[in-house]
Amino acid sequence: MTDPALRRVVRRETHSPRTVATVVVLVLIALALAYLGTEVVLRLAGARPLLVAPAAGLAWLVALPSAQPAAAIVAGAVVIAVLGVVLIVLALGAGRLPKHRMGQDAVVVDNGVIASALAQHVADELGLRRDEVTVGIAHRTADVTVHPEAGTEIDRFAVIRTATDELDRYELDPTVRVRARVQYRQEKEPAA
Repeated sequence: MTDPALRRVVRRETHSPRTVATVVVLVLIALALAYLGTEVVLRLAGARPLLVAPAAGLAWLVALPSAQPAAAIVAGAVVIAVLGVVLIVLALGAGRLPKHRMGQDAVVVDNGVIASALAQHVADELGLRRDEVTVGIAHRTADVTVHPEAGTEIDRFAVIRTATDELDRYELDPTVRVRARVQYRQEKEPAA
């Protein structure tokens, strides 16, 4: 795919924008700055502060490390640290949506559709019922679980080969690696 417009469309369809997180952070910063500006203007005008005077707030902030109770300060620091980690993860994370580009064109397919098609193909190729095959598609892996009836022998490598061949036909970008499990169902005990 060489067309820049198509590459941009595929990128928009497969990646999540950070619009909501960005807007929330910017609104909070704007509100904090507006409050701080209001307090400074009230101080310069000689009026009473809305909540706390800027000098008193700064003095409280400087004295905070030695303030009591220490447990409340530690809890507040932990909350701020967790918020910081969340913002860093949002900023640096991939933000991928559960979709893949298929083929050489700008065709974007939901991972659920890929999983359903792959499960049907594996069931057909191995002679199983569709409800005996479960497939989950992640960004780079396909997790295929086969639940055959007791007495039915299924080779795990046959499952991997069948699923890999089908995924290769889809030409997914990024490519998906197959992991497979065969979990035999227990025979039901006869009712007494």
